[in-house]
Order: sequence, then C-alpha cells, then structure tokens
Amino acid sequence: MQPRVHCAEYVSPGHPDRLADAVAEACVQHALALDPLAFAAIEVAVHTDKVFVTGRLAAGPAGPGDPSDFLPHLAREAYRAAGYGTRWTPAPESLQVTHDLCCEPLLPGERAIRDLSDDQAICTGYACDSPATDFLPPAHWLALRLGERLCAWRREHATERLGPDFKLLPVLEEWPAPGGRRRFAWRRLILSVQHATGMSYEEQHRLLLPFLARACEELDEAVPGVARFEAAQLHLNGAGEFCQGGTHGDNGLSGKKLVVDGFGPGVPIGGGAFFGKDPCKPDRRGALRARELAIAEVKAGAEEATVTLVFAPGEREPEVFVERGRAADAWIERVVAAGGGKA
Repeated sequence: MQPRVHCAEYVSPGHPDRLADAVAEACVQHALALDPLAFAAIEVAVHTDKVFVTGRLAAGPAGPGDPSDFLPHLAREAYRAAGYGTRWTPAPESLQVTHDLCCEPLLPGERAIRDLSDDQAICTGYACDSPATDFLPPAHWLALRLGERLCAWRREHATERLGPDFKLLPVLEEWPAPGGRRRFAWRRLILSVQHATGMSYEEQHRLLLPFLARACEELDEAVPGVARFEAAQLHLNGAGEFCQGGTHGDNGLSGKKLVVDGFGPGVPIGGGAFFGKDPCKPDRRGALRARELAIAEVKAGAEEATVTLVFAPGEREPEVFVERGRAADAWIERVVAAGGGKA
C-alpha cells in the first residue's frame, strides 16, 4: 500500500512578501480605526530599504489623513514587529517610504452600498473532520504551528544567530491506523532560514534540531506520528549560505502568498488576496463565511467539505456551492438561510 503524501508551507513575517502584506494590512487597520465602514484597497512593493504603497483609502467625513504623515510610521512598525532592527537589515528607521495613494472621505452614497459586493470574486472555504487541527488539513496546520513556534523561539533564544526571514515545508506520509484513524510519518522537513554570516551547517543543525524535535513532540497529539522526527529528515538551507535575507535578498509584493493564506496546495483557491482589503470586500468577508459554512458541514457529519462562494458586483448575497466528501461529483447547491441568497 502506498502512503498518501501531504505537504504545506509556512512563510515567516520577515519574508519580503509578508512584509508587504503587513504594511498593506496596517493601512487597512489605520482606516478602520477611523471608520468601521472604511474602504481599503492597498498594494505594497518592497525592496532593499524602499517601500512603495499604492491604492485607495476612504474613511469618515474627513478622510484617513495625509499618507506622508502615517505611512512611514506604519511601515516601520511592521518591519520592527517582523524582527528587523539593530542586528538584521533594513533597520526600520532607514526605510524610504513613498506612495501613490488616494486618501479621501467616504461619501454618503458610497457608505450606503457597502453591504453590496463591489467586485466579482470566488471564495473557497474548507474543513475536514479533524478538530485537533482546527478542521484544517494536518500538514497545513502543522506548517502553521511549527512556523509560529520557530518565530517565537527565534525571538527569545536565537535573535543574534538566526534572522527573521525563513520558510518551512513539511512533507508527510499518511498511513492507515487501527480503528480508521490516521497516522503520519515524516518524509522530510524543508527549512530555509536566514542566519548570521559565517555560521556553518553544523552550527545551524546543532541550534535548530533540539528545538524542532521538541516542537514536533508537542504537536504529535494533533498529528500522530510527527514526534518521530529525525535529524536525517531535515533538509536545511539546501541552496547554500542564506545570510543575505529579507528585502536585501529578494523583493516582495503583497498578495502573493495565496496558497499559504488559504488551506495549502491540496485545496482550490478562489484567487483573491486577503491583506490590504477592508472587511466589506467579498474576497475577505467571503473567505470567512465560506470557512464557517465548511466547518458547519463537517460538524453535521461530512468527512470533509469545500464551500465555494461566487460574488457578482452589485449583489448582496453570493451563490453558494457545497462539495461534501472526496467524490468529484458530490456537488450540492443550497440556499444561504441567513441571507436569503440564491442557489
């Protein structure tokens, strides 16, 4: 019997694309603090010590303010929160923040139609019958939890040795277990992590392996089998030296990590980005609603469920499609009871 292979990816807050997402989201939160119905559609590009912001913010009767006043602060705080500063460049204080941003009041007529879709959109929600992994695919949940733990551990124990820019990718094999349960085994863990200049492979392994082994033990209850992680299964910095990271090693754009932000490579994505958009936009509110509906299907007895919402401009409710189980022909159209939408 051949195992089923699962894989997923985590991208750290210090990665250039994630820095761009963080700046875009900071702009959204700035507008929402002024007006809960604020309009936000923001794109961000970053490279070296440069940050460029474009798009539109509309909020309140007076607007969100002068971008030259609030953007530099938002960008610097985003870089600082990701781990850049005295040891790792670019230093937040050195950022050159420019923009082509439309900032204006939210007009009364526009405010009145914020509950209508302002764009077409496809939103996907997924859930599987696995409460221990928050109803998420096990590999995706594992990648997320390992990444979060590595971020926290690096900040507390390895700030001078490991940088804020890293990506990890667990590859798991699923084997059947008694009682119809699932059991997993490591195929390998791929990890690319920024490190101090001159740090050898041996030093990197000696520093990271105890942490990874301990983290896998802590996560084994939710994903049975991952505690049996061995040093030979770690594929660390396979491209060679990775001391030049962050925006000095690569450029970054907001909205590029759609699969990571969704449910991993095993689940279809709608195509819309989440960061840089206000909660009224269909890409954002639709994704949350689709996920809630998928979880409800699983709690009602489905092994897994994929919910697809299709929004059309000017409409209040989307079309809703539900696929239960793994059968490709198991499509069921249903009406959204709460909104009176159409099927």
